[in-house]
Amino acid sequence: MMIWFIAFFIVSQIMIEKNWLPKKVLKLRLLPLCAGSIGMILLAVIIGIISGFPIFVVGTVTILCGSLISWRYRTFGAGLLEKK
Repeated sequence: MMIWFIAFFIVSQIMIEKNWLPKKVLKLRLLPLCAGSIGMILLAVIIGIISGFPIFVVGTVTILCGSLISWRYRTFGAGLLEKK
């Protein structure tokens, strides 16, 4: 399972950097992105419990959401530095 998480993390970083995600997701501001991530993780907990694979489902969704949030913080911080 650890190999899956590492591979999925690399794939999610590639998806984000190559802008393969929908434009609607890429244009979200930080607060709605964090709120949506919390909602997705809570939904993943429910789906994981129902499916019987909670660690796999929740871990995968958390990696994707964490990658999106870190990317948004990185671009948000770069925008602040450029304004000075």
